[in-house]
Amino acid sequence: MAPALPAAAVTPQHFSQDDGIPARPGLVAADVGEVVWSGQYLWVATAAGLARLDTLQHDGRSEDDWVTFDTSHGLARGGISAIAASGDTVWIATVTDTVAADAVNPVGQGLSFSTDGGASWDVVSNAAIFDTTVSGFERGPTTTIQNPCWGLALDGDTVIGTFLAGAAVRSRDHGRTWARMLPDGAGEIVYFRRDTDADSLASRADTLKSVGGNTDEVVSLRAAADSLAAQELMHRTFSALAFGDTILIGTANGIGRSIDGGVTWTNLRVRHDDTGALIPGNPGANWVVALERQRLPDGGAVIWAGTQSSGRKAGEVNSISFSADGGDSWTVAGSTFAWDFAFTDNRIWAGTNQGLLASSDGGRTWEDVVVTDDSIRDQLQGPVTGLETVGRTLWVGAENGLGVSTDEGSTWHIITELVMTRTVDTGRFLDDDGEDVRSYVAPNPFAPSRDRTRIVYSLERDAEVTIEIFDFASRLVTTLIEDEARAGGQRHAEAWDGGGGGGEVVANGVYLYRLSLDGGKETFGKVVVLD
Repeated sequence: MAPALPAAAVTPQHFSQDDGIPARPGLVAADVGEVVWSGQYLWVATAAGLARLDTLQHDGRSEDDWVTFDTSHGLARGGISAIAASGDTVWIATVTDTVAADAVNPVGQGLSFSTDGGASWDVVSNAAIFDTTVSGFERGPTTTIQNPCWGLALDGDTVIGTFLAGAAVRSRDHGRTWARMLPDGAGEIVYFRRDTDADSLASRADTLKSVGGNTDEVVSLRAAADSLAAQELMHRTFSALAFGDTILIGTANGIGRSIDGGVTWTNLRVRHDDTGALIPGNPGANWVVALERQRLPDGGAVIWAGTQSSGRKAGEVNSISFSADGGDSWTVAGSTFAWDFAFTDNRIWAGTNQGLLASSDGGRTWEDVVVTDDSIRDQLQGPVTGLETVGRTLWVGAENGLGVSTDEGSTWHIITELVMTRTVDTGRFLDDDGEDVRSYVAPNPFAPSRDRTRIVYSLERDAEVTIEIFDFASRLVTTLIEDEARAGGQRHAEAWDGGGGGGEVVANGVYLYRLSLDGGKETFGKVVVLD
């Protein structure tokens, strides 16, 4: 029996803004992860913490509409790996990393939650959740390494967390007590195949077949062995969905589904018949990293799953899987898996490593969507890991900002952390303060194979702008824009993809830019290409 943990480790720790500092104004960082709506607040995970927008008061297009919470307000340390929210209640999971056995490993830092819209916070450590003195948790895990929480779900007063090593857990009393949920239906957590009778049943099946035994019994024994062997990976959980008595848990070996509140479970995964042929009607792959429920106007619902190939089972494909009958049967579509889903009147949206996808035919075919803000001539870059709809408004989170559309993707506004500079033409700040420069480049350095960089500047009056890029020997590489009209009274960002004048990508190195106005004013800067 493991020694009892100190009280501070097994009870939620409380923090209040009355004892600390108010939330920081603004959407502090551009690198956006999960995006979740509670019915009042839009919660956004950024590199700087947890941002909140009151959707009943603001549209989010101004930095003044947002506030950001971080460790100074009581959140557990680390990057935010999951969010669930309803009304004034929000739960988040955080994760750090460490080097162990010559590899970088994720470290679970527990859960943080607020029941008053962020005015106060409680923290529940991994040690409190996986208390080995509590029934059901005797087998741990006893370390936080390789045990972050990747998914959260709220259903009324119940919160469910999905952990990488510790399976799924559930609390019905705001984190004071926890119960293990095993989506494989086992009596205790299964870490290894040897913990099951899978090999024994498989051996019996082989023996029975070798002596010409009953074929149906052989098939039954092999199916039972396969199910028991699958338990080895179902303690690795990634995502959760809960509504009424139905609970779905995305694991490293398919979906664990319960329709009786977690009493009994079935496993929905890639399956083969006795000849090795793929059985249709199952999810497209066994790592289920996202689960969402779409409610239809006719009262029906569709369950959407991001299904990533584990590489362990023949026939698995990175895909988007969906079910219109509660998970009994599945349709597999798309050419990649999704991290998140959102739904508007006429389109289904999926956030993927390749960017934003949309479907107008119920998920059977998908198209790439480029999120471009014409007003600042910028677009979202990199993977899309956060999606949410608030009424008719779609929110999209990516590594360089937060996109918003009110017309199903026809037009976009991008909210990004662009620092205000002195204006190129007059040298004054448009806001109260900013950086004491007239232009800058972000990101810098940048890798053309993965993203674009932006030359950021401000103008007090309308002007025609030219930007030229030179190599370190002062030879012209490309003219990014020439005599382009730009409006005064605002900030601008001109994107460069690393291309030279002939369309080729430039070599790694240091490059210089000159930004000039038709009135004669100029500003200069440096950009580093490092691919």
